[in-house]
Amino acid sequence: MDFRLGTLLSQFELMEETEVRRALKVAAETGLPVGKVLVMFERISTVTLKAVLDAQWMLRDGLLTMAQARHALDLVRRNNWNFSDALVTIGVDAYASRGMRLGELLVGSGQMVEDEVDEFLKVSNHSGLPLGRILLLLDRVHETHLNTTLKVQHDIRLGAIELDLGLNLLKETVDTSGIGDKPCTDRLGDLLTQSGVVKESEMEIAANIAEANNKMIGEVLTEHGWIDEALLDKALSVQRKARAGEMSLKKAIETLRDQAQTGQFPPLGVASQLLSNEFEKGISLYEYLRLTGFMTPAKLAEVVSQAAKEKDLLKHLDLDPSMNMKEALKIAVTDSEKFQKLLSKTNPDEQKELDAAVDLHSRVRSGAIKLDRSILEFALLRTNSQLATRSA
Repeated sequence: MDFRLGTLLSQFELMEETEVRRALKVAAETGLPVGKVLVMFERISTVTLKAVLDAQWMLRDGLLTMAQARHALDLVRRNNWNFSDALVTIGVDAYASRGMRLGELLVGSGQMVEDEVDEFLKVSNHSGLPLGRILLLLDRVHETHLNTTLKVQHDIRLGAIELDLGLNLLKETVDTSGIGDKPCTDRLGDLLTQSGVVKESEMEIAANIAEANNKMIGEVLTEHGWIDEALLDKALSVQRKARAGEMSLKKAIETLRDQAQTGQFPPLGVASQLLSNEFEKGISLYEYLRLTGFMTPAKLAEVVSQAAKEKDLLKHLDLDPSMNMKEALKIAVTDSEKFQKLLSKTNPDEQKELDAAVDLHSRVRSGAIKLDRSILEFALLRTNSQLATRSA
């Protein structure tokens, strides 16, 4: 059974496959979670998205049937309930998970302390970025150790291992180099991630796009700039040799790693950075503020309501004074400079945060900072987090 988010959204009839594919493309370009992109496009509410994500892990862990999930999500949409209340209503244990949250596992295994996790969670709530993504962006955990922790979390939830055993396994992984590595296989994706050429998070997104568009994984990786054609050819070459028994898997991985590190191919992330990212170059201030969580549909309605009361607003926005107010506000929302003026006029108390967002938005459009990193930086600022100084 395919429990990926895009597939579930289609199966629950929350959106069409074409909409999911569009969001997957933007997610691949920006590094943002697919759900966050869909919220920005206003194709799904934050409440419904959270319910789908809750349903996703419960389905994966065998704690919920598809029929139960569909029924509960229908209640969430019709009544604006949270997912737990909907589950209780249909007679499902909303707290059936055998496992622990990621933060609790990180603390229990000694990888982090509780106060530190609380600080990261606060930033996660404000930014909408998953805790694991934030930890990677701030270089707080090694990607291999994070993936191992998530795998142990999954096994605990399934009941495959006991909590104490899982924590002990994680403690050993943290203390011993390489224990958390995945077993080597001759699949192209595994060869590229094991050699460090492509991040596992990038490979997961590429796999989603490949399946949604009926493409080969290598084709997607080159189209989106994670690797170039020369590196793909070399990876396919060592893959063929490994499958023919002419080269060991270990040697194949070392070959790709060595050639990337010696500069024969662009190092990790360089190819994607060199490519022009059309979405990030063209993102409007309104879209950016939607992604950061600073602007919600409800807040926009308040801004529009306040704007209607402002005298000389059209003049302030450099618009024709005879223009219909509704049309003027529509232009202001799509024009970043005018939208900035509109927010300054209607929400002067938030000017400091707005100035920070405008600066980050400008840096994203110029390519000076990646979109997901800018969203994290904005969340750090909004929460007055001590992590901000560490990430500078």
